[in-house]
Formats: sequence, C-alpha cells, structure tokens
Amino acid sequence: MKIAIVILLVILAALACGCTSTAPNAVPVPVATTPAAAAATPNLIGTWTGQMQGYEERIGYTDYGKMPITMVVTEQQGRLFSGHLKFGVNSTETMPMAGVISRDGRTLAIVENANGYTSGEITGTDTMELTHIDDADPYSAALDTLKRG
Repeated sequence: MKIAIVILLVILAALACGCTSTAPNAVPVPVATTPAAAAATPNLIGTWTGQMQGYEERIGYTDYGKMPITMVVTEQQGRLFSGHLKFGVNSTETMPMAGVISRDGRTLAIVENANGYTSGEITGTDTMELTHIDDADPYSAALDTLKRG
C-alpha cells in the first residue's frame, strides 16, 4: 500500500509541475513580433543653402573662399528625391543629383552627376549636414551645413 501511495504522489507531482521537454521533432513556434515603425519621411523639396569647408590634397584645409553651396530639390516621391546643385553666388551652372532618404528618416545618400557621392543627415526640419568624399586626383573631403530658406 505504501508503494502505491508513493507512486501516486510521484504522478501527482509530475502533473503539477507540467511537462518541460519537447518532442524530438517538434518545430519551435516563432514568437510574434511587431516590426519597428518606419520613421516619417521628411519633405526635402525646396532650396537649401550653406557654406562649405573641406580638405584638399596638396592644398590642405579650406573654406573654399567662403563660396556658398545651393542644393535645389525639385521633385520627391516617397524617400527618393532629385534636383541639382550650384556652387557660388551667381553661378548659372548646375550639377544634376538624385538621392534617397534612409528608413530612419534622418540619413540620406546622394549621387552627383560625374562628381561622386555624398552622405548626410537631416539635423532638423530645415537643416542638414552633408559630407562629400572624392577619391579623384587630387582627393578631397568636404563638409556642408545647409539650411532651407
């Protein structure tokens, strides 16, 4: 009789604790996750102006004679945008460009016609910072702080 009571207690203890092992061929059930919400896409259409500073091989650090840079975004479809760049105050020569805003709604990448690539960050509703790296001879790096206005 004592053996029957001990077996009954062991069975009841196992039932109370529950089964913690999985069958050898059990497929794990994925945990439901909510994807991160995409950041709102900012509207970049408009005229952005600012000053350039940089470094050029064989010249060194430069403010490019305080020459302004102007980026005009004329079209935008979602995270893609296009327009042109102008360098100087009275320059009529423009350089076509196109870019994409990253999913985070802050970083961006731009390709310039025959002038390389620029990356940047939107730092406020009407401000951004662009960095341009050119490995041509002579190589250079530029930092542009732009404001829409």
